[in-house]
Amino acid sequence: MENRFDSKPAVKLALCVPSLGEWKAGFAMSFAQMCVHLTSNLFEADQSRQIIVSEKRSSCLCSSRQMMLQDAMMQDCTHALFLDSDQMFPQDVAHRLMAHKKPVVAANIALKTIPSFPTARLRGATSFGAPLTSGPDRHGLERVWRIGTGIMLIDLSIMRDIPLPWFEVRWDHEAKLHVTEDWYLCALFEKHGHEIYIDHDLSREVGHVGDFNYTHVNIPQLPAELAAA
Repeated sequence: MENRFDSKPAVKLALCVPSLGEWKAGFAMSFAQMCVHLTSNLFEADQSRQIIVSEKRSSCLCSSRQMMLQDAMMQDCTHALFLDSDQMFPQDVAHRLMAHKKPVVAANIALKTIPSFPTARLRGATSFGAPLTSGPDRHGLERVWRIGTGIMLIDLSIMRDIPLPWFEVRWDHEAKLHVTEDWYLCALFEKHGHEIYIDHDLSREVGHVGDFNYTHVNIPQLPAELAAA
């Protein structure tokens, strides 16, 4: 008897949730709704899929992210979706990111400050690049230079040729600031020729839970030349 799932490569997705030991209520609801959606909908017709959940609790995000990716690869996962425990997102977030078929695709998250600031950066004149907003005039995918891993999907086939460590906090001597572990990963992607994209439309549906739910409404939509200054 012919297997109707033989026509397309199987997907095994690891849902990777790093935390300090607690989840925000908004994240837990988003995660539960996403899991219901995942159990009810294939990524593509006639394609088998398997979902695993990987949760690491540590005060060291570098270690948590590193261990989750390594665990996912040891379990022969094809993709890993990072979801930080203070994010809110639509139930079809995994399906929308998977549909892009990119090696790395993420959401452009609003930082928990007022006024807020986008996590996406284009290459700029300084070591911290030029901020890229996901305002209502921006749609679809856009290639970026740096982005956070708060919501990021990675095709794990690209990780096999990238040496360890994949996450590390570095000191930027010019800016006199630490560069976070997710930017270190982005630099590795760049070094090994893997492009990074953000989904502008999805980004506007994502919230960053703090004192309230920070979204792109809280980010001033500045002209590009001012944002890059």
